[in-house]
Amino acid sequence: MMEQDRSPARDYHEATKHRPGETTQRRLIDVELIPRQYKRYIDLPSLRLPPPGSPDGPLTLPALSALLHYSAGVIRRSHLNDREVEFRAASCTGALYHVELYLVCGAIDDVRAGVYHYDAPADRLHSLRAGDYRAVIAEALGVEDPAAEAFVVMTSTFWRNAWRYEERAYRHAFWDSGTIAANLLGLAAARGLEPVLHAGFIDDLVNHLLGIDSRREAATCIVAVGAAARHAPVPEVERIAEETEPLSRAEIEYPLIWRTHAATSLPHAPALRSWLDTAPQHGEAGEEPASSAALERVIERRGSTRRFKDEPITRPELAGLIEAALQPIAADFPAQSQVFVIVNDVEGFPSGTYRSDSQAQRLVRIQRGDFRDAAAHLALDQDAAGQAAVNIYFIAHLDDILTTLGERGYRAAQLEAGVRGGRVYLKATDLGLRATGLTFYDDEVAKFLAEPDDTAVLFLMAVGR
Repeated sequence: MMEQDRSPARDYHEATKHRPGETTQRRLIDVELIPRQYKRYIDLPSLRLPPPGSPDGPLTLPALSALLHYSAGVIRRSHLNDREVEFRAASCTGALYHVELYLVCGAIDDVRAGVYHYDAPADRLHSLRAGDYRAVIAEALGVEDPAAEAFVVMTSTFWRNAWRYEERAYRHAFWDSGTIAANLLGLAAARGLEPVLHAGFIDDLVNHLLGIDSRREAATCIVAVGAAARHAPVPEVERIAEETEPLSRAEIEYPLIWRTHAATSLPHAPALRSWLDTAPQHGEAGEEPASSAALERVIERRGSTRRFKDEPITRPELAGLIEAALQPIAADFPAQSQVFVIVNDVEGFPSGTYRSDSQAQRLVRIQRGDFRDAAAHLALDQDAAGQAAVNIYFIAHLDDILTTLGERGYRAAQLEAGVRGGRVYLKATDLGLRATGLTFYDDEVAKFLAEPDDTAVLFLMAVGR
């Protein structure tokens, strides 16, 4: 690629790679700068959501409560050393929970049409705007009318992850949005609400609607939920600036994050049209889960681990994990990632490295051998990867992404990998297995798998007993 054709997304990815010998430990920081775990609005009207319910049928208020609670809510609490620990419905890098959920909806039961912020620990909706603003989202998506009952908009508050992970936090913005989206897409599909994941939208229009500053907090994706009649005309969107509690005494800004976000943004309708011309409007939906109640029970049990037993998983269990990893996503972009697997301990399955054949839903062997030590090294020298029965990598090629989808494609690829990783989490839990997401030495992984120089390693899941 010639110098004048340099890609900001490519430059960002290169700058945030982990390499052996470079420190990856948590850096020292003033404890007063550690951000609050939750976004708190000051003196904003709110309503408490009812207990999750209404497993089937239209989008009722109990069903909406279930979608939000089991996507990003607190599913259980426990006490550790006289401190209450909250466990969320979806995993998040470093358990930092920097992804916020907003709701843009028409009237749902007793909830008036409006724009709301979801308060995860309290299961409440804070009202930001009164009125039906779904047509604004439709405009931001570049479609005449998607006829959705509601839109769930995810955002990332960069500092809440960057205080620990610095510039690499921009990758996490989409990883962690993806794991939440995996829950939301599955829950909504089980209720027959035909969800669609959108990575392409006019950024400034969505951020303005939510009243957020995109250098600090920005929309990462939108999930359309439910079918509805045509929306009202696009209303005037006046500026709002609702006051929130400070995240910490001060924030450290990482310009590479917001510069990359700006470079991958769709600032206006022509840029969005270019995206829509290269990406399909709707990807193919995957199979629906057996029931929303069953999926909710899986989410309630889900958790991460850093230790695995020295026991194999079965061949059918591996097949279930790979099926979950490859399941199509109902989205506005085509699939970008491939699945590679390091098999350490699977009954009746030779240890070695494999790649997915997405057409046949099977694994093709690359190399046979015992690669436990290599698996641990590739995962930032973390023992869990060597202990796990399998390591599942999601990998894409930057040249293909940028040629097909432009700079915005970088966001979509990271988001897609997060969704697929989230689905592996859920399937592992459903099978009674344990799982965790791990980070990695980017170039070392590509070299080990004999992949080309433009390889982008996107996500890693370690699964075992």
